[in-house]
Amino acid sequence: MYPPPRIPPPGHGRLLDAVLASMGEGLLVADEHQRLVFINPKGEHILGMGATDAPVSRWPRHYGFYLPDQLTLYPPERLPMSRALRGETVNRAVVFLRNASRPAGTWLHVSSSPVHDLTGMVRGGVSVFSDVTDIKRAEDAAREGAEKYRSLYNNTPVMMQSIDSRGRLISVSDYWLDTLGYERAEVLGRESVEFLTPESRRFAREVVLPEYFKTGACRDVPYQIVKKNGEVVDVLLSAIVERNAAGKMVRSLAVLIDVTERKRAEEALQESEMRLRAILDNAPTVFFLLDTQERFLFVNREWERLFHRTRQEVAGKLVFDVFPRHIAEALHHANRDILQSRIPVQREERLLHDDGIHVHLTQKFPLLDAAGAAYALCGIATDITERKRAEVSQRFLAEASRELVASLDPATTLQRVAELAVPLLAELCVFFVRTDTVALLPVAVADRSPARAASVREFLRRHPLVPESPHGPIWALATGKPEVSDVPQGLLDAGALEEERWAEVRTLQGRSSLSVPLQARGHILGVLYLVSPEPNRAYSPEELALTEELARRAALAMENAQLYFSAQDSIRARDEFLSIASHELKTPLTSMRLRVQQMESALKSPRPLPPEKVERMLEVFGTQLQRLSNLADHLLDVSRVHEKRIDLRREELDLVSVARHVAGHVAQQLEQSGCDFKLVSSAPVWGRWDRLRMEQVMLNLLTNAMKYGEGHPIRMEVTAREGRARITVEDHGVGIPLEAQGRIFDRFERAASLSYGGLGLGLFITRRVIEAHGGSIHVESEPGQGARFTVELPHLAAH
Repeated sequence: MYPPPRIPPPGHGRLLDAVLASMGEGLLVADEHQRLVFINPKGEHILGMGATDAPVSRWPRHYGFYLPDQLTLYPPERLPMSRALRGETVNRAVVFLRNASRPAGTWLHVSSSPVHDLTGMVRGGVSVFSDVTDIKRAEDAAREGAEKYRSLYNNTPVMMQSIDSRGRLISVSDYWLDTLGYERAEVLGRESVEFLTPESRRFAREVVLPEYFKTGACRDVPYQIVKKNGEVVDVLLSAIVERNAAGKMVRSLAVLIDVTERKRAEEALQESEMRLRAILDNAPTVFFLLDTQERFLFVNREWERLFHRTRQEVAGKLVFDVFPRHIAEALHHANRDILQSRIPVQREERLLHDDGIHVHLTQKFPLLDAAGAAYALCGIATDITERKRAEVSQRFLAEASRELVASLDPATTLQRVAELAVPLLAELCVFFVRTDTVALLPVAVADRSPARAASVREFLRRHPLVPESPHGPIWALATGKPEVSDVPQGLLDAGALEEERWAEVRTLQGRSSLSVPLQARGHILGVLYLVSPEPNRAYSPEELALTEELARRAALAMENAQLYFSAQDSIRARDEFLSIASHELKTPLTSMRLRVQQMESALKSPRPLPPEKVERMLEVFGTQLQRLSNLADHLLDVSRVHEKRIDLRREELDLVSVARHVAGHVAQQLEQSGCDFKLVSSAPVWGRWDRLRMEQVMLNLLTNAMKYGEGHPIRMEVTAREGRARITVEDHGVGIPLEAQGRIFDRFERAASLSYGGLGLGLFITRRVIEAHGGSIHVESEPGQGARFTVELPHLAAH
């Protein structure tokens, strides 16, 4: 057995003082007179107070030592230091500390041992104490929760040992023994390396001890030490050599920190990080880590795939080294704000991909250390470009649909929609509408530059689309199919563009174009024409689909507007017709009712009616009945011709003889109207026509001439010219206004003033009968100068 440790003489404890001062636990040393001779900085920190002249017996009151009940001052005689001064060893006594510096209280574990001189006399005591407040509170919370929760903090045990110059153990702490399971007698005098694993033993003998004996210190040396039961414990050993006045090593003091759990945790963390990396590398989303200087720490495989750089290439680089400056600037400002505010943010970010700018929905959040300071920034990003495009497309179509139903004026509506399409779909947008005069008429033009829009509109006015063009809007109109081109086909390929005045229009050349027909219910109403918003960028299939949907909605709106106006016209014509028909039907009925009343009065009279008066009454009845019959025939005819059910019974006949027959039939009416009638014909005009329908045409024209030319001459001419038959009826009446000449052949329209009576169906029926024969009719007239109606019929038969 080695003799008990002795207190080193003055001057020899400086090195020991330095070692003890650097310990991670508090240390108190008292002499046999109960005087405090040493307290290390850690001890002052834990106690909240420094050294004192008070004897050990007064330490409970001076420092605020209490029993575990936290109320009773620790009895001086039971204080671990007091017991050590009596020669007793105390291991991990529980002491509660509360003083002005520690008003909330601190729990301590105190281990005290006596210090013997060479004769075995107790010359003092040493107390080693540590702050176990967190552990104590965790243990108390676990007990109060019926052990529901585990301890929040691990109690890291501290082992102490001393070796001599030959590396033999000369002292070990109780905690060393408790931790490794040995008795003191089993270890003292043996080499310290005997308790290490073979690998650690070799490392100690070959590397650590030679350097340690030379320098006198070592710090955080990793060893594996073996317990008595064979269990291996990982420790970190820090030691310092104590030398005598001659500089010779007397002993060393070493502290061993059990890091077994920490090492296991580190290994588990490393394994967890490997698993996490594997998960992140196989995730379909972008993941990255930046340090507080915005340097890349990690990127996953999806990030590498999208941006074509490996994690090794970007490690340590700034966002400005990886992305274009205008993109990096936005990223930098967002990253800086998140690191400063330490608040997670979800935001949309625009990043450059191979096929252009994509929108990413990025979640960024700071990683905080135990003190709450940000030490890294984590980002998780998902590409939402397609979703954004779909949202923008739906929003655009919704806005366009609202505009399309906001007005029934196609020009106004289409202009608003064209302006919506710029610049989302186009740099230039033109709506062309099909008309009777030109193939396609530009009714709406919108451009990112209003001045250029005006230039394009003027250019199209001066240089309409070529009807024979094999490309662009004309081609889309002819085929009913959309056309996607790398250049603005069919619109800006005219030679006139070389003129200086069209310089601004020429800036659109070189851009892709898109022509989409405006189709509704099988009819092509026009063409929607777009020029790409960016040079050298073709229209994508998604943009084509969006444009086709826009064109479909625009076409439906146009057709609905046309149907609305047509319905309004029909309603107006119907109401007017009903009013006229009611009047026309009442007129003969009123006349006949009057004659009936006259006859009833005459029958009641004793004097009979003269025969000539009865005859005149019967003539009135006949005339009015004929008028009613004619009205009924017109109504039936208009129903048939409107439904295109005109059945022709063609026969070979002479139109001149038909004209004579009709003239004879209306001779009395001509006489009554005061019209001098003249039929002109130089020779028979033969052909295959329907006799009754030809009589109807001539009768309608003569009736119309008598109505509007009453009291004036009427001339009718039937001739043959260049294989066609021609019928001309000319009067010298009120004439027809120019603005009415285009519509008098429609239903319910009349040639002149409304005061002339009639259903307004005669000319409509006449036109449909002539068209059924393959012919045509037109009018020439000036107000006050009469009117001339000319009918031309084809296919004369040889006679």
